[in-house]
Amino acid sequence: MSYPIATVRPEATVQEAILRMVSEGKGSVLVAGDGLLKEALGIVTISHIFINVFAKGLDPRVVPVSRIMTPAPLITIDPDATTTAAARLMQEHGIRRVPVMKDGALVGIITSNDLLGCVQ
Repeated sequence: MSYPIATVRPEATVQEAILRMVSEGKGSVLVAGDGLLKEALGIVTISHIFINVFAKGLDPRVVPVSRIMTPAPLITIDPDATTTAAARLMQEHGIRRVPVMKDGALVGIITSNDLLGCVQ
């Protein structure tokens, strides 16, 4: 599981999301509301940006992340779930990142790279 989680607010621009991903070395950002629990409103990945912004010739400096994000409810997983359960969830839904939620709070994110690190 990866922590800390890279987050942006829903009104952030795609450019701001890109800068956050680059500065934190992440391939996605969670779109989150205010507060300690950081309600997950959606997720934006590098793929979203290429398909929904660059491929359409849009300006990332003016497009809000809320326009391109996968909106909530997101596919999530409990921190006590097994790596097998996480892999199965990713495969079933065709996703590479799963936010980890505990009692409604974001506590991390599991990526396909995290799962590959478990392979011996």
